[in-house]
This record gives sequence, structure tokens and C-alpha cells, in this order.
Amino acid sequence: MEERDDIVSLIQSETGFPSKDIIGAYNGALRGVDYYAGNYLSHGPKSFELDRTTWPDTEVEVEFVPQGVIAHIGIWNYPFWQTMITAIPALMTGNAIVFKPSEHTSLTGLRISEVLHRAGIPTDVFIPLVGGKEVGKEMVRSNFDALVFTGGQSTGLEIMHRSNVKPLILELSGNDPAIVCEDADIQQTARGIAYGSLYHAGQVCIRVKRVYVVRSRAEELVAAILDIVQGLDVKQSIGPLISAEAREKVHEQVNEAVARGAELLAGGKPIEGPGFYFEPTILMVRYGEDVRFDEEIFGPVCPIIVVEDEAEALKRANDSCYGLGATVWSQDPSRARDIASRLEAGTVWINECCRTFNCGEYFQGWKSSGLASAQDRLTMFLKKKAIIHNRSCKPRDHWFK
Repeated sequence: MEERDDIVSLIQSETGFPSKDIIGAYNGALRGVDYYAGNYLSHGPKSFELDRTTWPDTEVEVEFVPQGVIAHIGIWNYPFWQTMITAIPALMTGNAIVFKPSEHTSLTGLRISEVLHRAGIPTDVFIPLVGGKEVGKEMVRSNFDALVFTGGQSTGLEIMHRSNVKPLILELSGNDPAIVCEDADIQQTARGIAYGSLYHAGQVCIRVKRVYVVRSRAEELVAAILDIVQGLDVKQSIGPLISAEAREKVHEQVNEAVARGAELLAGGKPIEGPGFYFEPTILMVRYGEDVRFDEEIFGPVCPIIVVEDEAEALKRANDSCYGLGATVWSQDPSRARDIASRLEAGTVWINECCRTFNCGEYFQGWKSSGLASAQDRLTMFLKKKAIIHNRSCKPRDHWFK
């Protein structure tokens, strides 16, 4: 916390993101220190009860031991948060880490390492490794005990193919749907969806990326979102894309969507001048038009698809290879909870969006959005060892004589 302002300033200089976005993520990561310390202290070995008639004189204790040396390939859109949600629980459970920050945020990665070392983590227990894609590929091929990676699905599949047999902790992005029910509060929904789809320049794995709104509320919702977008200060509220290549890809995806039949209601173009800014963009697919958004758009773009009813919205929301997050917007708790339970995603927000627990706890996707070695992040970085102890010297009856 003492170094927060300096590190936030450094992240902002490397990425251009609004400082309020960076600060919120920074604080959320550090709240994990106390949380995991408390969990770790109560995390000792576990006993396992056996059937005494078939296992006489035998006790079982399950120990949890560190994975060992973990390769961590970092990301640029949340360079502090994503690093610390691995570093905090992994170091606390006794692992060492070789950490390659994204080449876009190398200075931030080196600063994180410096602060961890100054805080008492030995230099050979958290080792920074600066480089680009080739360094990352070599880490994947190397003989680490486990590997942590966040990024695109195609890269994740390549890692699975090249990493041999080792524990992999992969978060492979998403294409999160929002379902706007017939009884949704339009002002709340419009503000939530505008924020959830456009903040951080849309460069967030769990942001709103597909909006399915029932036909009876579509006009109200679109008008309310357009009103919000027209009042946004792009540089202060949204921020730039990370590179010229990233901006060009978003531009191409928007143009392709329009060519397929989506209607461009706002934005759609790069902003001239310094920085890789892109206009906040609203696309609309009118009822009856068949325009899909199967590929994640990693930029400030909000596609709104008009559907007949909530049943169609749910079907189309689940019709995806991704399953990271989803949102439901409704004033009826029972209706919203029922839809949430049927959405195929690791996290579902109701009248809320894009907020994670302390240090990313239980932040895991379904389907092709993730691969984790455990449900909670402490045991994610531990191996289990079952010790079965026969305390008698008597041979078992079923053994050979």
C-alpha cells in the first residue's frame, strides 16, 4: 500500500488506463493478503475416514504440498492484479515463481518484483524474466512444476499442446453475455451495461460483450445507452487501447459486423491524435436479423441484439464456446435467480457487473474460458499427498500367502 501511488502511476504510463480503474484493481488484489493468510492458517492436513471392517488398523491423512517452481506468464491489461492473484496464494503456500511480465508492461513487472523482494520475499523465490513471445514459449516448453497463463483461447490451446504433462492454470478470456429482462429497470441497466462494456477501453476479460434485450424494452435501452455514451469523456473515462495493432483489430471487427448486417449507432472509428483511442461504439442487431458475435471484441464496443423473449436470450447467451461470466438485469429476484442458475458461466452477476472477490477468489470460467487445478486459489497451488498408514503388523487376509 505504501508503494501504491507510484506503481499506479507506472502502470498508467505504460498502458494509459484511467487511474481509477487501476486503483480499484490494485486494492482488490491486496485485500487477498489478509484473506489468504486467514485461510492458510486453517488449511492443514485433512483426515479421511475409512470403513473399519475393510480397512482395520488403518488411518489416512491427506497432506497438501507446494507445486514447486511455477512459471507465470503475465498480462498487460491488469498487470498488478493478475500478477498478485497468483503471487499471493502461490508464495503463501510455499512455491517459487518465475514471472514474465507482458512485454507491454515490463517496467511494472520489474517494479512488482522489486517491492516483493524489499518486503522479504527472497530474490530466488520470485524471479522476474523480461522478454516477448519467444521467452513465453520457452517457459511453456521448460520443465516447470506448473504454469499460469491468462490470455486468448488459441494461445491457451497451444500451451496445452506444447507444455507436456504438468498442472496448467489457464484463464482464456470470455465473450460474456448480458440478458435484459422485460421487467428490467432501464436506467440502472443502461448505466451498468454502458460501464460494463466500455470501461478500461473494453480490454477486460469479464466485461459485457453481447447484450440480449427482449423486444419490448429494446428501444428504451438503446436510447438510454446512447445518451450515456454521448456524454463520456473518452480519455478520462475509457482510456486507450494498448497498441496500434489492437486498435486496428477492433476497427476491423466493427466493420465486419456492420458488413454482416449490424447497425452502427455510435462510434466505430479510431480517434485521431496521440494514443490508441477508439470511439465508444454501439452496434444494434434488430429483431429478426441473424448477426452473431461469436468472436470476442477486445475493445470499447457494445453489441445489442434484440430477441423475442428471455428464453431466446438465454439460449443465445449459452450458445458459445466461452463461459467466463454473464449478467442478468431484472427487478424480479426469482426470475433473475432462475436465469442465473441456467447460464453456463463461472460467474453470474444480477443487476451488477465485472466485480471479482478479493484477489480473484473463485474467479474461474466454464467451457473454453478456463482451466484450473482447484476451486479455490490456495489449493490451486498445492498438490495433495494421501498417506495411508497401517498401524498393525498383521498381514491382510486378502494378501498372497
